[in-house]
Amino acid sequence: MAACGGAHHHEAPAIRDPHKLHVEVNAGGSHGDALRAGAADGLSRLRFALPVEDRGEIELQVDVAELDVMGNVTVCKVKVLVLRLPGHSMLGIAEGSARAGGTGDEAGDACVERVAATLIRGRVRPLLKRQLRARR
Repeated sequence: MAACGGAHHHEAPAIRDPHKLHVEVNAGGSHGDALRAGAADGLSRLRFALPVEDRGEIELQVDVAELDVMGNVTVCKVKVLVLRLPGHSMLGIAEGSARAGGTGDEAGDACVERVAATLIRGRVRPLLKRQLRARR
């Protein structure tokens, strides 16, 4: 997973709603669409988190750490870096894995989408809640 390291710049966050944490999602690679969909699903289940395209307070960098086929099953591992914007201060890392039936691109997409959503709803959620409380 590539950290920002100057690759892109973030403007100062815009606090649009003081009761919501504004979150940008950065995902790429061959399964980028599935990672973004999983992240969006995970964030949609957090009433206090609102996905935004820019000027967010938090950035989630979601990446496939591993994707393998074992027989008739696809195994994947996803990492989520949680960064405070605009300075990209590391708040935490979440990592998880899963299996999906099948061996094609659809199985890989299903696997990484499910893991991304689960990580955000589970392990990333407390980090986001802590940031919202700290802002108040």
